[in-house]
Amino acid sequence: MKPYKQILVLLIFMIGHATFAQTSEQQKMIDKAARMRDSLMECINLDEVMQQAEAQHKRMEKDINKTDKSKKASVVTVKNKMLSSTNNKKLANWNLGIADLVFNHGYDVRKNKVNYVKVGLIEADGTIILNPSEKIPTLKPLNNFKNSNIFYDIHNPDVYEYTNGEAGFQLNSYLLVYQNDRKIGVLTVGNSEKVTSNLLTPGNLYFGDEGYLLSWVYAEKDCAIKANEEWKGDLSNTGTPLIVATNVSYDLNFKAGWNLVKTEVIGTYHFPDAPEEDRSRYKKHQHTSVAAIPKDATYYFRPSSY
Repeated sequence: MKPYKQILVLLIFMIGHATFAQTSEQQKMIDKAARMRDSLMECINLDEVMQQAEAQHKRMEKDINKTDKSKKASVVTVKNKMLSSTNNKKLANWNLGIADLVFNHGYDVRKNKVNYVKVGLIEADGTIILNPSEKIPTLKPLNNFKNSNIFYDIHNPDVYEYTNGEAGFQLNSYLLVYQNDRKIGVLTVGNSEKVTSNLLTPGNLYFGDEGYLLSWVYAEKDCAIKANEEWKGDLSNTGTPLIVATNVSYDLNFKAGWNLVKTEVIGTYHFPDAPEEDRSRYKKHQHTSVAAIPKDATYYFRPSSY
């Protein structure tokens, strides 16, 4: 079973046994699990096929392999190998030819297909071109962000403040990489390989590795999200309490159309004697709107088999 499916099964199990919860802390865990489950069910994450059956997925891959063996061979050349740029918007050692960069906005179960719009491309030499211009046809209201925030770093949803909260909105912290209508990988942008992975992995969201990740946002019209929370509590993954104090701030102003968000991890709590998954926690998350991709940003391509 794939890691995200193991997470989803565990979340569903926890939620299904909610009636046995006796304490407020247990109820908080159940509510948190429910939000994570809903987000996982709504989003097409790094494996993009959360909502399709495993059997359907295997049949689709089998058909693709039969009809395009040469394309499969080209993917194998980067199996388990992440590629990154060298501050020049060009992926080193790229050898897959031209590929599309796409922003997904849903999944069509009837067609067994991800819905997306093209926002750029990777040229044959690995140069990355980004020019998002198309409208996103399927959006949810901005004020639903409190239920679908993929970073899970605000504990009290009442601290969110919205301007034009009814505006249609979608945020993705990655772009899918497609060739011939088939996903071959995922592109993220930031200044740390580890941070760009942590902030997309449910079990690693609270790690204290410092750096930033960029997210792409499409807004139907001008709108904004503000939030600031000082919080102290348990951020353990293993059951042994890790009581830490955190600050999380959102200062996001969106214009109608395409926008960028910078999510920065600032400050680290170290727990060297804890199990590996509990050895660090963040002190601060800072989410801000940025006008352009920072000059120090690195592009990370993770192939589908990574």
